[in-house]
Amino acid sequence: MKLPMPTLRSHERSMYTHGWLQLLLFLGWYGAFHYAYFQIPDDVFRELYHRGLGTLCADLINLLAPMERVSAVQNRLVSPQADLEIVRGCDGAGALFLLISAILAFPSTITRKWIGIGLGVSLMYGLNLIRISGLYFVIAHHRDWFQLIHTYLAPTLIIVIGCLFFAGWAAGALRSADAPR
Repeated sequence: MKLPMPTLRSHERSMYTHGWLQLLLFLGWYGAFHYAYFQIPDDVFRELYHRGLGTLCADLINLLAPMERVSAVQNRLVSPQADLEIVRGCDGAGALFLLISAILAFPSTITRKWIGIGLGVSLMYGLNLIRISGLYFVIAHHRDWFQLIHTYLAPTLIIVIGCLFFAGWAAGALRSADAPR
């Protein structure tokens, strides 16, 4: 027995096509960000990591636990207890690219997108500072936990928080689009 194929109404076809377009835009943005990211030379990253991550993380750790005596040396957090290297891929860029790509692909106004990107970058940067500082404490005091937290738990948590941020931002974008003008 052959069942009839359901036909899509024109508005359903439009929504279906629009969804595929959004997916392609998301993938295109994500791929472009990753491509550009891997074009940056490693020596440039070491300097960026020192100034943009290492120094701030060392300051945060020393504020919270002055007895750690952490210093930022190039792309490392160094103390008598630990030596944590910050390398490409440990900078939260992948999660940041996911979030920015989702915002750019979502149908919203350019102003709303800029606000979402600004808030999202700030959130992801702050989370990454906390993550790296936390990883320092793990490697300094519970070295056997490092692999689990560094590889699985921390990245998953950051991606989940990024998804929750996006869901909240997207819901706000839809509400503002539906609001009477």
